[in-house]
Amino acid sequence: MKRSSEVTALLDVCIRTRRELHEIPEVGFELYRTQAYVLEKLYACRPDYLRKIALTGVKAVFYAKDPKGTIAFRADMDALTEDEANEVPWRSQNPGRMHGCGHDGHMTVLLLLAELLSRHRDELAYNVVLLFQPGEEGWAGAKRMIEEGALANPTVDRIYGLHLWPTVPAGKIGVRWGPMMAQTSDFSITVRGKSAHASTPQMGVDAIVVAAELITMLQSVITRNVDPHQDALLTLGKIDGGTSHNIIADKVVMTGTLRTFGDGLYRDLAKRMGALMNGLQTATGATFEIAHQAQYPCVSNPRPMVEEFYTFLDSMDDAVLVEPVMAAEDFAEYQRSVSGLFFFLGVKGGRGGQPLHSCSFDFDEEALLDGLEIYRRILSIGENPPGKDCV
Repeated sequence: MKRSSEVTALLDVCIRTRRELHEIPEVGFELYRTQAYVLEKLYACRPDYLRKIALTGVKAVFYAKDPKGTIAFRADMDALTEDEANEVPWRSQNPGRMHGCGHDGHMTVLLLLAELLSRHRDELAYNVVLLFQPGEEGWAGAKRMIEEGALANPTVDRIYGLHLWPTVPAGKIGVRWGPMMAQTSDFSITVRGKSAHASTPQMGVDAIVVAAELITMLQSVITRNVDPHQDALLTLGKIDGGTSHNIIADKVVMTGTLRTFGDGLYRDLAKRMGALMNGLQTATGATFEIAHQAQYPCVSNPRPMVEEFYTFLDSMDDAVLVEPVMAAEDFAEYQRSVSGLFFFLGVKGGRGGQPLHSCSFDFDEEALLDGLEIYRRILSIGENPPGKDCV
């Protein structure tokens, strides 16, 4: 992708910012150092409005003189609970914490955008809202941001977000209209049996045996209850039960995730899971408890926004039509409230080469400038000579 000379000149700042953020990863809503870093950088760019939101999030607003509307851009801030394996000078300084999902890169793009907004505020045709969101990794941070006014004052008309994506080549943008990332719901199933000595199994109800039967039956929920042309996924990722080698277990807890691209299919599958457990309860005497935690809806891009998005590219060669993925993103919460477009920023072929959530994930920071260039074009700023720098 061709970049403006002004965007290209920000490479050193881009690298420094990303690596400084990478050294201080924090989790969930406990992002106090990260928030302080973001606030310091934004303060230097003199936004018209700057405040904390959603405990450790940040909202900044740059007002246009005669706005046609308001456009928001969102970056997530939180890291993962894992130890970093990369032996680099900018590796995580917080044991058990790592920016293994690229959120340090997402924040960097938005901080660089704030720099451009500061330089070109007289060119703004729209109010611009920058949202730095905590708690994306399973904490429902987007929902809390919205509840606390992320999309109000000024009222946001449309919102954009991006995610670094290791399967999209560097220099390319991955996008599609319609469903792009899955709806996800984590669940927990508790199987309750009756304890007894291993020598007298007839006096108990073996929760482990019942759980094993349920695991086998649950595999048919997808393979025999979903149209092969529809996408759905059910995974059991953890099982815990039993107290000793010679005691019939009276309790097993299993946790997993159910992912689809639509509410209707999700409800049908959840109902089918319940029916299987009811049948096993009658057959075995065990009892079941299931708790669904509906986390994130499906990320789905409006076709008109995607068609407009293509006009921001130099050519169709800059874009990759991506297939829907079973990963989830709470950017979908914003799309429930306003028109929103989410796209993948390619980092394949750069430094690292590892998948997201890997303890060895890394990337070439220059790819971030492509995200910045897209945002610059969306706002149509930076065509004129820049004003005073804020860095």
